[in-house]
Amino acid sequence: MVFYLVAAVAVLFIGIEKAGFGGGLIAVPLFLLVLDPKEALGVILPLLCACDVLAVYSYRRHFDRKNLRRLLPGSLIGIGLGSLLLGKVPDGQLKFWIGILSMLFVIYHLGKAWVLKKITAYHPDPWHGFFFGSLIGITSTLAHAAGPVATMYLFPQRMHRQVFVGTNAILFMVVNAAKLIPYVLLGMITRKGLSLSASLALLLPAGVLLGVWMNRKLNERIFGAIIYAITFLLGLQLATGFNPVFLVARMLGEK
Repeated sequence: MVFYLVAAVAVLFIGIEKAGFGGGLIAVPLFLLVLDPKEALGVILPLLCACDVLAVYSYRRHFDRKNLRRLLPGSLIGIGLGSLLLGKVPDGQLKFWIGILSMLFVIYHLGKAWVLKKITAYHPDPWHGFFFGSLIGITSTLAHAAGPVATMYLFPQRMHRQVFVGTNAILFMVVNAAKLIPYVLLGMITRKGLSLSASLALLLPAGVLLGVWMNRKLNERIFGAIIYAITFLLGLQLATGFNPVFLVARMLGEK
């Protein structure tokens, strides 16, 4: 019961993010509360691929070809490097690094608005695209957490919002589809996992609709602050085993 509750909440957050309200960063740390790291990554990937198809269809006319040409070669190489690491890293170490990435990306999000205001229009050199593409491939393979890396590269270019979203959609459709190959070879995608992904996929439309409603009714800053706080605490727990929530509850219980 706890497993399905946690997994369902994680999938809803994936749908909410695809509706443009954010929150998807929390999905992987949530899944790691109830599944081993590699199994969790394998269950999440088909869900992301399904979302990618819908996102690309919605923004199929709005994307930047030049940025895709610069990012994709490095991304594919990064996927190869990330896959080599996945094959050698034990689950305990993988959980640790996913926790570290979760905390780092929360810190990035907190400072993103200030940093981006200081950056003038960014005109990247070709090698910048290869470098960021490689980081995208590695972080996406290890933790499905390359969104912030892509934003660091694309957002400062001051492109139109639809072009930015469409370029991201196509980039991650290719990246996630390419990840299917090493995930299958590493035994991370199984029949049992695919069955679980299929059952959880039924919640994706609900997450998207919830995200649309939240866009209209809720304050995104307050929601984001709550999600980032939870993501940071989950990352801290994954990286160190320290759970501040349980500690506070214990202290209150002793009083």
